[in-house]
Amino acid sequence: MKVYISGKIDEEVICETTRQKFARAEKKLKTDGYEVFNPCDQNWQAHLKARYEKDRKTYQPYTDGSMPDFYSYCLLRSLMALSVKDAIYMLPDFLQSKAAKAEYAFAIATGKLMIYDDELYENGILRP
Repeated sequence: MKVYISGKIDEEVICETTRQKFARAEKKLKTDGYEVFNPCDQNWQAHLKARYEKDRKTYQPYTDGSMPDFYSYCLLRSLMALSVKDAIYMLPDFLQSKAAKAEYAFAIATGKLMIYDDELYENGILRP
């Protein structure tokens, strides 16, 4: 099963704390036998930046001739990556991020299996 990790990033240059948070989730999921997509992966981030610059310079991909800002572009690419996964793994801080909430809504709308980090629940009840 292919799983997309979702949580708060909200920074163009990803800090080490955020990378470690996603890396811990990736390690846990891989240990459980999942194939994992980590949006904080340095190769993915480098790909996003290079692709954004290429798209920005070579053509305007939107019908009105505009190009989205980098944040919006990353969200669109992330949703594309999520679209080919079987499930989404929600980190505890996902409700603090507009992009992670968009990924959550997209996952629900497209029927993805929802997997929640254990820290989200206490006695089977979603924590506030």
